[in-house]
Amino acid sequence: MNILIPHSWLLDYLETDATPKKIAECLSLCGPSIDKLEKVGDDWIYDIEVTTNRVDMMSVYGIAREAAVILPQFGYKATLKGQALKNSKTWPSRKLEINKFVSDEINKFVSNEIKITNNPKLCKRILAIKLEGVHLGKSPLYIQERLNKVGQRPLNNAIDITNYVMWEIGHPLHVFDYDRIVNKKILVREAKKGELLVTLDDKKYTLGGGEVIFDDGKGEIIDLPGIMGTANTVVTPDTKNVLLWIESIDPTRIRRASMTLGIRSQAAILNEKGVDAELGLPAIKRAVELFRQITKSQIRSRLVDIYPTPYMPINIKTTKTFIDARLGVNIDKKQIKSILSGLEFKADWSGNNLEVSVPSFRANDVSIPEDIIEEIARIHGYHKMPSILPQGALPEPPASSPFNFERKIKNILKGWGGVEIYTLSLVSEAFVEKTALKLKNPLGKESEYLRISLMPSLKEASSINSGEKEPFHIFEVANVYIPRGSTAKTGLPQLPEEKMTLAGIFVNYEFRESKGIIESLFNELNIKVEFMQEDSKEFLPIQRLVIKYNSCTLGQFGVLEQGNYVYYEFDLEILKAVSSPFSTFKPIPKYPAQIEDITLSLPSRTKVGELVAAISSVSKFLCNVELSDIYKDKHTFRIWYQHPDKTLTDSEVQELRNKILKEVKNKFGATLTA
Repeated sequence: MNILIPHSWLLDYLETDATPKKIAECLSLCGPSIDKLEKVGDDWIYDIEVTTNRVDMMSVYGIAREAAVILPQFGYKATLKGQALKNSKTWPSRKLEINKFVSDEINKFVSNEIKITNNPKLCKRILAIKLEGVHLGKSPLYIQERLNKVGQRPLNNAIDITNYVMWEIGHPLHVFDYDRIVNKKILVREAKKGELLVTLDDKKYTLGGGEVIFDDGKGEIIDLPGIMGTANTVVTPDTKNVLLWIESIDPTRIRRASMTLGIRSQAAILNEKGVDAELGLPAIKRAVELFRQITKSQIRSRLVDIYPTPYMPINIKTTKTFIDARLGVNIDKKQIKSILSGLEFKADWSGNNLEVSVPSFRANDVSIPEDIIEEIARIHGYHKMPSILPQGALPEPPASSPFNFERKIKNILKGWGGVEIYTLSLVSEAFVEKTALKLKNPLGKESEYLRISLMPSLKEASSINSGEKEPFHIFEVANVYIPRGSTAKTGLPQLPEEKMTLAGIFVNYEFRESKGIIESLFNELNIKVEFMQEDSKEFLPIQRLVIKYNSCTLGQFGVLEQGNYVYYEFDLEILKAVSSPFSTFKPIPKYPAQIEDITLSLPSRTKVGELVAAISSVSKFLCNVELSDIYKDKHTFRIWYQHPDKTLTDSEVQELRNKILKEVKNKFGATLTA
């Protein structure tokens, strides 16, 4: 995702001689990508793309920390103002003055008026402190301007402070109206299915069960933590006392609840990525400092810090030899230590060996020696690495790769005039049956459901091209999503079965021609199939064929009720399982075949496939029979007569021909025509 950072705000934490344009250029080469740099009034705004695994950079301080390490690599002066967050006992104010009251006096208050019952499986850490005598009003102009620049609407000084600290330090905060927590209890628990809550923007939500909520001890929900506050404890113009609060909820539960309910707040976006719990202490201290300065409030409780399992540093061991071999360049040990120390890793050399202690804010994405090498490489500069192309041939994908089989199928169909299309997996209600899975937060009516068949999408694509007078064949290879039912434990739907499917439509094609293409596809895949007639509501009567291999159903083929469409659909995984990459070897015959055409007049509704099978069964010396032409009720068949040990004489061929004519007349009523 992207984050906006004003240059003036960045300079509160970064001392540098680099211009905004140079900062943007250097950061893009070695750190977060600066998508855009825009001048707004006297300020510059960085539009920064931050990858999901780097939530530590989604703040002013996080970007300042990166810039302080990267800019010196390009010859610019850069120093991070203030102390490192993890080790600081205080947090600098806007003017970088240390407020000693926060650090020295905050723990002198021992009363704890709110009883908090935490569930450590749901919430890793809770920080809370009571402030009295809050004077609500507009925030100072500098806070309003900065919030507007990052896209956050100012509301009042209490709410603005929590948002300001969230953007500045990177940890979301919440402020309760202390007096509206009637029972003075907060219970952390899972929501029950069907429970209701009203968020601070007066929207009602029905919970699905499993969301983390705060309960007032009597069953009333007073917060949807990590996502959004509730209307019953929100700060109002009458608020005098507040409870400043920080929590670290399980990121997976935050993500699930936020997406299910469709609440995409900035707090949820940060928390679902796993904000560092260690960041909570400097964040709440910074917020307390701003509350005291701006709202003229006073601290009236001790700082509650429920943190049952504090972070234990991860130690990674590697060697200089290993680093040099992976980088392909020799970077001095002092420079390596300087880079890692600047990123707040603790690095210690012992001869050729390096031991690195990972800071808490990087614990989610740094766990192996290669991760350490990546940090060294990007700060040193990928652009400084030698530009040497890899040597040797590129490896071929394994023969068992599903992509190889898909590519083969696509190339076969394209060779016979097929056109591959891509359609959306998310479709409207008109495209699915009642069993299809529906999204709880779709982007619109046209993308509410996961499709269970490719047929509606292909039919729509065909109708869009209905003005095309020439025959055309379109196909698609894509997943369909088959519902699995609900889980016994939660009652929630299971993730669907993703089935890779091949489907296509022939438009304005003769039935026999389209069927011939499908038969040829199976010949290319070396699958000997049977076509069995079975009716279905989507197809014209007696115009649907189920295609089977032994007892296994591969798919279906037939004429649809709507339009002049011949449709086919196959399970690609089953096709792959029963296909063979090699055909059976047949030696070239020593003696030539005699080939002739026989034209037969057939009664209506004669099944040509059965007739061809009957002709082929007359003699083992009939090596091939094909339908070559049709005119009204007259069908011309091309027949190959061949003996493995000699050339057949005319009389022998005549004898075989007579047997054929007798067989087709007795079984089908067919007669020979001139």
